[in-house]
Amino acid sequence: MTYILLLLLPLIAFADFYDIPEDELNPDSEEVLIKKPEKYLRHESMIYDLDTDLGIKDQRRYTGEDRNRLSISGHVSGNYEQFGDLFGGDIAYLRRSTRYHQLWWGAQFFQHRTYFDAISQNPANSGTNSEGSFQRPGDVRNTVMAAGLGVGYRFKLLLDFFPTEDVYENIDVFVNGVQLNESFIDREYRGYGLTANYGIHKRTSTSFFWGGKMSYNFASVTRRPIVNEPRKDRSLTLGWLSFALELGIFF
Repeated sequence: MTYILLLLLPLIAFADFYDIPEDELNPDSEEVLIKKPEKYLRHESMIYDLDTDLGIKDQRRYTGEDRNRLSISGHVSGNYEQFGDLFGGDIAYLRRSTRYHQLWWGAQFFQHRTYFDAISQNPANSGTNSEGSFQRPGDVRNTVMAAGLGVGYRFKLLLDFFPTEDVYENIDVFVNGVQLNESFIDREYRGYGLTANYGIHKRTSTSFFWGGKMSYNFASVTRRPIVNEPRKDRSLTLGWLSFALELGIFF
């Protein structure tokens, strides 16, 4: 939960919900360079493609014209001593809001292969018959999947510390439906959770970007009862941190 609060803080602090006239909301590249570049380029940038034949920058694009973002990511465990405890990937699509220009909304799907102990937050002494007290073998991998909807915020806080036109930051928060396939006891757990992402990305062309992100997931899941088990004895609390390499495009 601490990670989620830390990731949400810039979203609350730097979100600009000002009413902007329609004729100033989406200026073209020429207008940005002529009319108040300090205004338009505070949160956005002017990105250029490199003409390798001529060795010059060409085909400039104002990032304020970005409308859609599609990305894929590869994840490893956030435990720096045991990166291999979790491997997985996600795909996310976000579309820019037309009313609040710095906000994005969209959906994600992810799937991870991981050890039970790497994602379970249940204490070992949580009860004689509880899931937390049931010991799983250390070499059994499980699959956790989720799909969800959420919002994102793109900003350039790093610009306050060093000049940059092609590096920016993202915060995304998703509400997910989660499924854990527990291999050892061959049971499915289902429930709901949250994903909070913080990423730093480099724009290498008018469309392509790459970078890294930190992702924290939290979820509560439950399996179907065996005979008359109470809910608390068949529920799990999941939570894990992962690091990811992210690639994507704007269009």
